[in-house]
Amino acid sequence: MSFGATLLANTTSNNGGAAGWGMFFDVTAVSTTLNITSMTTFSSAPVGGSFSIEVFRRSTSALGGALTGAGSSSSGWTSLGIASATQGAVVNGESLAIDIPGITVVGGTTVGVALVFINAGPNYFGTGSAPLQDFTDGVLSLKTGDARSAPFTQTGTFFSSRGLSGSLTYEAVPEPMTLLGLAAISGYLAQKRKKV
Repeated sequence: MSFGATLLANTTSNNGGAAGWGMFFDVTAVSTTLNITSMTTFSSAPVGGSFSIEVFRRSTSALGGALTGAGSSSSGWTSLGIASATQGAVVNGESLAIDIPGITVVGGTTVGVALVFINAGPNYFGTGSAPLQDFTDGVLSLKTGDARSAPFTQTGTFFSSRGLSGSLTYEAVPEPMTLLGLAAISGYLAQKRKKV
C-alpha cells in the first residue's frame, strides 16, 4: 500500500510565542507504518519571510508536566535536523509547505514530536487550559499540544493546551515483504527481457 495524505489540524491561530519557543505534540500511526515528510505551521515571520524549525522526536509522549514532563529535559529526544520554512501570504498565518526530516511512526505506536522555532515565533491555537485537541483521518492521529518558552529545560513557562495550527503530510512506508516482492518481480522481468 502506497499513498500520500495530509492531516489538517487547526486552520487558524489565536495565540503565539517568540523565537526559541517549542511546540510539543503526539502522532499515532493507527495501523500502518507512516513517514511524516512535510508540514505547514503558523508563525510570526513576515509575509514571505524565511524561518527555521528544528524537529525532534521521542519514542514516548511529548505531552504534559511543566517541571516533570517530556519537554522539560532533552533526555529521550533525538534531533532529526533543521527545516527551512517560508511564511505564506498572511502575517501570523500559515507557512508554505515545509519539507521536514522524516518522522517515522511504526503502525500502532505513538511518537512524541517537538518543533523548536529558531528565528520566528510559533503561532498556535489555544489560550486557556482546555483539553488537548485530537485530529485524525483514520490513518494518522494527532494529539496537540503544549508550548514551552524554554524547551528541554525546567525554566521558562509551560502552556497547555496550545494546539498545532497547520497540517502534517505523510506517506505509508512499504512493508519489507512488499519491497522483496517488488525486487523479485523486477528481477524476473529483467531476466525475461534478456531471453527475448
